[in-house]
Amino acid sequence: MNIIKKERFEALDLLRGITVVIMALDHSRDFFSLGYVFSAPLDLEYTTPEVFFTRWVTHFAAPVFMFLAGIGLYFASRRRTKNELACLAFSRGVWLIFLELTIVGFFWSFSADFYYKPKVAVLFAIGVAMIFMAVLVYLPKWMIAIVAAFLVLGHNAFDSVYASQLGGWGWVWHLIHEPGNINILGIQVRVVYSFVPWIGVMALGYLFGPVTAMARESRKKVFLYTGLSLLIVGFFLRLTNVYGDPLLFEVQKHFAFTIMSFLNFTKYPPSLIFICFMLGFALVLMCLLDRPLGKWAQPFNVFGRVPFFFYILHIPILHAGGIVLAMLVFGDASWLMQTPVGPSPEGYWYEYKLLPTYTGWLATVVFLYFPSKWFAGVKARRKDWWLSYF
Repeated sequence: MNIIKKERFEALDLLRGITVVIMALDHSRDFFSLGYVFSAPLDLEYTTPEVFFTRWVTHFAAPVFMFLAGIGLYFASRRRTKNELACLAFSRGVWLIFLELTIVGFFWSFSADFYYKPKVAVLFAIGVAMIFMAVLVYLPKWMIAIVAAFLVLGHNAFDSVYASQLGGWGWVWHLIHEPGNINILGIQVRVVYSFVPWIGVMALGYLFGPVTAMARESRKKVFLYTGLSLLIVGFFLRLTNVYGDPLLFEVQKHFAFTIMSFLNFTKYPPSLIFICFMLGFALVLMCLLDRPLGKWAQPFNVFGRVPFFFYILHIPILHAGGIVLAMLVFGDASWLMQTPVGPSPEGYWYEYKLLPTYTGWLATVVFLYFPSKWFAGVKARRKDWWLSYF
């Protein structure tokens, strides 16, 4: 392997920045949309192509964040002992879980009820994956690869097993494979991101990390060929319906809806086909970004240097904006101040169903550019220990 000196890998920042901007579009839809646009954007019985693809493109965010978090652990490993790396991964994991259950939980609901209906969402899943990585980093790379392959390739073999079949152990199955609700002493825990596949994705990122240290032309080839290989595998599995997703591809009456059926992968938990397509696109994009770019890339580079800072701030901004718009249009925003945020009442509808979503998204991204740039400068100038947790 042709290794070059350790330096900041700019393409990683750009990919992270693009990913957080795409993620913000999905969360804007959560707070600025009504009816099926919020509740069933991928349901082919109700949706339209523009609504479907507005939701579908944001699938990119979660697996890419998880994969890049694994690469980030590899970067951390180059200047830490195994024990130090494990402590960092464990403490970051606990920190993310804490934030999901406290500040971020409140930002999503703007209601004290979030204490009684906590959500196991993306930060919680990243946190759990980090805690598992604190153990996995002690294993030889080949053993980590076996674990990752089993979790990513094998989990769909258990799609026919349901929590309802497991009696008192059903709550474990919700956590590791099947999203659902768990009642604990009167508290309803809403599991959205079951853990098993996500741990495997982070482990794959950790294993892929050394590629980023190769000479540019060499690593670009690895990015491209690996990404294309994943896309080919995903395409074959999807076309044949042989394995990899419980939601099967079916030819529809209209060509556009046939394409939508083909692309309607299962995200909760992420199917093998979902992971193949999303990481395949990400690696091809990494290849394209790994070169000198013009000024257009600067905002994405800024967001990519402080993705967690952006994440924490964009939720309350979007949430508050959605409430303001609903109050102005309907004089009511009750569904946006509860846990979980629910569908709007019957009869409420924005005349242009996606215009509020895209307007809120773009306004929030522009608004957060300067605070993100400031915080990126703080992180570049200072090396305080706590900055590594933001």
